[in-house]
Amino acid sequence: MKNIFSPIKKIINLEFVNKINISNVTFSVFDTETTGLEYNKGDKILSVSGVKVKDFEIVKDDQLDEFCDPMVEIKPENEQIHHISNRMVRGKPNIYELEEKIRAFLKRSVLVAHNVKFDCNFLISNLAHTQLESRIREAVKLDTVFFAAGVYPELETYELSELCNQLDISHHDKLRHSSLGDSIITARLFIHLLKKSKVKNVKEILNISKLGQKVLLNKTINR
Repeated sequence: MKNIFSPIKKIINLEFVNKINISNVTFSVFDTETTGLEYNKGDKILSVSGVKVKDFEIVKDDQLDEFCDPMVEIKPENEQIHHISNRMVRGKPNIYELEEKIRAFLKRSVLVAHNVKFDCNFLISNLAHTQLESRIREAVKLDTVFFAAGVYPELETYELSELCNQLDISHHDKLRHSSLGDSIITARLFIHLLKKSKVKNVKEILNISKLGQKVLLNKTINR
């Protein structure tokens, strides 16, 4: 049988994963909370969390949930968004000390996030020159913003809470703007989109997501 994983990088090969039925693919749905929005101007990760989705369900007892010390002060205006204080992260491992644990969680899976570029850029920037940096660059990544826009092009907004409200997806039981809470909510959204779109493989998700990108671009142009 052909080896679908790189023996060194353990990244799922897109060409091969496209041949696998969607119910047999493992998805790592993850989220980060950060000191700000600009990874290229020194903002740092405060927490990183994730859950696994397989066969249209969130996998029980397989999740990542870690605070990390950003080694910089958290501004009060940012604390009001994610409710993470300096005291909560002081003395926690830094992001490099968590690299192996994050890498172990994400390996051999397709990465999924709501605005996946944001979270991946922070991980790549904050974990420069590590194995995880290169793996994230090469990983198969799916964005639930684009996926949702492709499945529901008529909606006015694709902000996570508003999207869940419109699609009747439970989210009030989880804390928004906590990385674990947002991971679980995004996983619920992702499962809903998988079922609604009836995709058979990852390639079909990527194709719908490309349509979603065009939908969002047209909405921006026509405003």
